[in-house]
Amino acid sequence: MKYQTLRWVAGCLGVLVWVVVVVGVIASVGIGIAAATLVSKIGLLLGGLAITAIYALILLVTSKFVYLFIDIEQSLSEIVTFIKNKQKTK
Repeated sequence: MKYQTLRWVAGCLGVLVWVVVVVGVIASVGIGIAAATLVSKIGLLLGGLAITAIYALILLVTSKFVYLFIDIEQSLSEIVTFIKNKQKTK
């Protein structure tokens, strides 16, 4: 199987997404609780959660793009093989 390392990297990125989400939520809640005023608590909590969501989304999209490019390469290889075999039969 080709590109086994890329599949492993994409899988690790998928796991890293969940780690980022868990750590980001815990950190956001902790910082939000430690803030001095109610407005700053809400702002820091929502800001931290938004940044966590953005980072998680970027990592998830990167992981999915790696899988997509591997699948595209496999499909193109199958098409090339099919065309070559079809030309040999003519």
